Amino acid sequence: MKTLYQSKNRKIELKIIGYDEPNNGRELHIAELYINGKNLSHKYFENKWNRLNFNLNEFQFESPDSKYIFIPAEGNSFVINVNTLSMIKLPYKALSTVYFKKNEFLGNRIKIYYSDETVELNLLIND
Repeated sequence: MKTLYQSKNRKIELKIIGYDEPNNGRELHIAELYINGKNLSHKYFENKWNRLNFNLNEFQFESPDSKYIFIPAEGNSFVINVNTLSMIKLPYKALSTVYFKKNEFLGNRIKIYYSDETVELNLLIND
């Protein structure tokens, strides 16, 4: 399993530092988010819940044009604009770790595939 995701310029890193199972069968990764070498997990993860969806087999961390970073946080996934470091909150998905399949960037949009729905968001409007 991959434990480090880095942007192409290596300024943004997502590190998988552990594992959590807060209740039976709900498996989560524990993560830290570093920007320019500084741990900013407390700034980006809501309520200090730095847990990620467990299925990251088809997870796309960085957009092909390197403008955006996707963080598959459980329930409260978000995108970071690499130029401004602003956070774009995605629609809340309860127990997303059970449903998350993959994501993909399509120009200035992100598409997130869950087992029960697909969410598509225009990132330019939300930034």
